[in-house]
Amino acid sequence: MSAVPAMDTAPLLELRGINKRYHMGDAIVHALQDVDLSIVRNEYVAFIGPSGSGKTTLMNIVGC
Repeated sequence: MSAVPAMDTAPLLELRGINKRYHMGDAIVHALQDVDLSIVRNEYVAFIGPSGSGKTTLMNIVGC
């Protein structure tokens, strides 16, 4: 009987302390503030939240 290899738990994607700000006139909008994210192999992830919460901004930073 052969041993089952241990699953690799190293993250495929890891983000730490992500910040994104937009300038709107004299105001600064903090779209993302200190976001941490770690995704491992075979993990399903969904980004959910209200409009304007930073979902698309985060995906653009990741490169999707």
